[in-house]
Amino acid sequence: MDKHIQYALSTLLVATSLGVAGTAHAYVTITGDVSPGNPSDPWDLGSSVLRVGGASNPWEPTFNSGEVIVASGGQLFSAGALVGNDRSGTVQVIGYGSKWTNSGSIQLCVKGYNCHGLLVVQNGAEVLTDDLVVGNRSSESYGGDVLVEGYDATLTSQVNTYIGLSARGRVDIKQGGSFFSNNVYIGGGSGASGCSICNGHVTVTGSATRWVSTGEFILGVNSQGTLDIDRAEVFTNNARIGRRETLLISKASVHGWGGTWTNQGLFRVGTVEGSGELTIGAYGTLVTEDTEIHSELGHAFIKVNDVYASWLNSGDVTVFASGNRSPSLVVGKDAFVSIDGLLRTAPKAVGLYPYLGPSVRIEDGDLIAGAMEIEAGDFDFAGGRFETGSFVGDLANVQSGELSVGEAHPATDIVGSYSQGPGATLRIVVGGSSPSPLLQVDGDLLVDGGLEVVPADSSVSFQVGDTVALLGWGGDLEGTFAAVNIAVPLASGLAWDTSALYATGEITVVPAT
Repeated sequence: MDKHIQYALSTLLVATSLGVAGTAHAYVTITGDVSPGNPSDPWDLGSSVLRVGGASNPWEPTFNSGEVIVASGGQLFSAGALVGNDRSGTVQVIGYGSKWTNSGSIQLCVKGYNCHGLLVVQNGAEVLTDDLVVGNRSSESYGGDVLVEGYDATLTSQVNTYIGLSARGRVDIKQGGSFFSNNVYIGGGSGASGCSICNGHVTVTGSATRWVSTGEFILGVNSQGTLDIDRAEVFTNNARIGRRETLLISKASVHGWGGTWTNQGLFRVGTVEGSGELTIGAYGTLVTEDTEIHSELGHAFIKVNDVYASWLNSGDVTVFASGNRSPSLVVGKDAFVSIDGLLRTAPKAVGLYPYLGPSVRIEDGDLIAGAMEIEAGDFDFAGGRFETGSFVGDLANVQSGELSVGEAHPATDIVGSYSQGPGATLRIVVGGSSPSPLLQVDGDLLVDGGLEVVPADSSVSFQVGDTVALLGWGGDLEGTFAAVNIAVPLASGLAWDTSALYATGEITVVPAT
């Protein structure tokens, strides 16, 4: 927990235990500079704005702090709230049945270099507001904080949520808490480009913890925004990481068992100027429909590079990159990436930045794509397993990768050339006789390394004369495989004839000699 949250909570608990609270009611307790100051049951402020900390004049500096507790099923109704003005203001809503309903906006850290606004929603309590502003005015040291913690603790912002609007803003959702929002803007507001203190940070942590956002979602509006999803679930629509160019790159991460970010519509990483980072770590999952990565000098990327990390994209993925210093899509460390549609790269040279490539790199793990269109030199097949139904471009598998054919897709068509180095492998899965090549290369075919032929399942059977067309090529064939392993079992007395492999690309079942 942030040290400022800890300090505010400890101060509040001590004050309560010593009985120093000002005006008190069984369900609502106020302490310090709070306006209005007449708790009732329920505490309905009508058209009045709740002011906590700096209540005497919320637009002028003050050194008076204030605190409000809603507990034991208490109810609070307000028409706007200003929490924290130059000093600190705290509102806690605690326990099942306790609820704060606010029309208008809840603003945390309203004004001043030392302002701190804190909202705590815990253990089954509920807060409902139209707008939520966490870090509203400039604050060099503190800003605004929100903590939603414990099972069934719920915070709902029905219209707009700003986290780090013009000051530091932080939201922590943890241990079964829920946050429901509409439009979300994290890290800087209008005119705040490059503002070092206008940053927004969100953590969503723990099993059964979730954040559901139904409107526009921007991480890093005009300054830095960060999002960390750890063993929790986040749901968004048309999410973007990075909106404008800034030296403070916005970053997101998803990791931990059950950690999932699901986005409907277009998912976009990077800006026109090209900055934004997303890392899928161990056991984390990203689920998207269509995705665009906009990178300049390698400052925008999606990395899926840890054990059991996965990215499932049901539509297309397009990578726009200029002056790459590092890839925009990285797959490594036993990760799994599945793109049902087209994976396309669109490299370009802009101004002083030549295209350096590559945009896509697979180091380890699995990359499966329905189709790929790759510019020359824009795909680094360094290792791992790769499979696609169609590949437009020259595919170079010259390091230690495995090209898999016939498993996720019935066959693979390469519109270009295919070259395989001594440390690489071609693995072809067969499900029966095949008159058409399972790997068709329209251009030249250069082979080395290993060829493995395996059955689709245990039910595959062959008879004498059955033929499988493994390879087809439209250009020249050069080289031979260093090792050929056909692991498709045959009945006793049968054998595989590979004598035509480099002439027609076929293998045939013959009587064993």
